[in-house]
Amino acid sequence: MKLNVKILTLFFLSFILCANSVYSQVERNKQAKLKLKGMFIYSFAKNVYWPEKYSAGDFIIAVYGDEDIFKQLQINYTDKLVGNQKIKLKFYENFKEIKDCHMLYVSSQKNSNLSQVKSLLSEYTLLVSEGQNLAATGSIINFIYVQSRLKYEVNKTKAERNDLKIGQLLTKLAHSII
Repeated sequence: MKLNVKILTLFFLSFILCANSVYSQVERNKQAKLKLKGMFIYSFAKNVYWPEKYSAGDFIIAVYGDEDIFKQLQINYTDKLVGNQKIKLKFYENFKEIKDCHMLYVSSQKNSNLSQVKSLLSEYTLLVSEGQNLAATGSIINFIYVQSRLKYEVNKTKAERNDLKIGQLLTKLAHSII
């Protein structure tokens, strides 16, 4: 009987160690994806050019619906510069609270509100989303996963209609351009 208890105890401890290792790996993957997404968003800010009247004051990046990416951006990019503008971040849980900003990231969980969100924004807001076919139906830059890798697509036509110029580097590295 004592041997069975020892075996069960060892099995249980092994299981906990393995589960903890798997959880740690999942958490590291999640953090890596957030960091990568944050780097992309910062790169979008640095490689899209707004009309001159949007080149004064703070550069506002807003996040709708994803507190994790907001925290990632806040930790790594608050007060960094886009041109001569300091980056400031805002977080919105409710789309009705959204105010004008330079860039708005809409999380994949909030895509169902995308058309309502668009109606609240200035034409000069760079709308960044995550989901299937969203660059074709509303946003200017859209995150997609291709073979489990984070990529983005650009609606250059919509950007140009809104007087936003997409930098050559973003165009070159985009998975697709509309």
